[in-house]
Amino acid sequence: MRKLTLLLTIMICISFTYNLYGKNKYALLKLQGSVNPIVSDYLVRSIKKADSDGAAFIVLQLDTPGGLLTSMRNIIKAILTSRIPVVVYTFPKGAQAASAGGFIMLSAHVAAMSPGTEIGAMHPVSPMLDFVKKDKKGDPDGIMEKKVLNDTAAYARSLAQKRKRNVRWAVSAVKNAVSNTYKEALRLGVIDLIAEDMNDLLRKLNHRKVNINGKDIEIITANISPVLYEMDWKERFLNYFADPQIIFLLLIIAIAGIGIEFKSPGMIVPGTIGAIALFIFLMAIQIIPINVFGLLLILLSIVLFVLELSIVSYGLLTLGGIASFMLGSMILFDSPLPGGRIPISSIIGAVVALLVFVFIVLRAVIKVHKKQVTTGIEGLIGKEGVPLDSFKKRGKIRIHGEIWNALSDEFIDKSDHVVVTEVKGMNLIVKKIIKE
Repeated sequence: MRKLTLLLTIMICISFTYNLYGKNKYALLKLQGSVNPIVSDYLVRSIKKADSDGAAFIVLQLDTPGGLLTSMRNIIKAILTSRIPVVVYTFPKGAQAASAGGFIMLSAHVAAMSPGTEIGAMHPVSPMLDFVKKDKKGDPDGIMEKKVLNDTAAYARSLAQKRKRNVRWAVSAVKNAVSNTYKEALRLGVIDLIAEDMNDLLRKLNHRKVNINGKDIEIITANISPVLYEMDWKERFLNYFADPQIIFLLLIIAIAGIGIEFKSPGMIVPGTIGAIALFIFLMAIQIIPINVFGLLLILLSIVLFVLELSIVSYGLLTLGGIASFMLGSMILFDSPLPGGRIPISSIIGAVVALLVFVFIVLRAVIKVHKKQVTTGIEGLIGKEGVPLDSFKKRGKIRIHGEIWNALSDEFIDKSDHVVVTEVKGMNLIVKKIIKE
């Protein structure tokens, strides 16, 4: 009985110490760069871990131009279901909470911004929405495009209603791509407070109450210290390549490197670089899915460029290749949010680089392959020689001071001159030169 009582006492003490430690700590998370599956997994896992570790609340420092819709929704789900307050803070000065970042700010229990920051531009963007016909209000005419726009607007409206923020602004940020400064956002009721830095944020959060699942929870920041939750090295590595522009660049490098190796076997370096780029590309598209039809159009463009070198099309194949490449690149990543596709400037730059590669580098390689061999035993074809003795069928000749075995179907006199027509192993096939 004494042992059981002692064990219970120890457990109570450990629990008390753990809770006391946890309440004096808050979790610090960071979202910097595009919103993608790697960032989403890191934040969702960290929010859950902070709760289980007994953190008093979470501060998510945010600076993002946008990202993928699915990843954004996963982060927001984790915030909405969190059992401890989540403070989203647009930080440092000059940061932005654009597109997906705006949605994440709306979902926070407390939304804060530092001076010089901005929020908004949450209009759904995709290559298809850029070119569809618009009505008088500027909305897309197509049913599918309207569904994307209305669904995104409803999601923003729902988040704003949940957190009692400016619903009209949330809808306008989606439908009209409205963007505002930190002061305007505070005045419009989009955010809750402005903080100069982390110390100022903690001062303004002290004794603030937030409602979680119908229960008011008071945030206490006195004598509190942060616990930083970071990505591990694998997440940092994958996150670097989980960017549409990086993935696009990897594809171009893979095509160029492997293409050179096929046309000029044995160079090793281009093939190795191309193979590594292809491997990382295949790994990266498991993180950010691509449109298969976009990839096929890019590969078709490469085929058209190469065909231009051997078929006289007066530039038609090149034009077709450019059109195919640009269309394929534009739909390669079809995200309904900005930041999830390839900018047109990058596409144009890639087209120019590919044209230079195909019509300068690849053409030079093809010309080298078409040239007659001038070194080694194959380089003796077409050279003249002198027989050492008269022979029929088999004998020896001298070429450039070297003696070679010679074969001929005709009688060769010692006074004749012969020319090499073919090489078989270490034997030269020759024929007599008839002088007029």
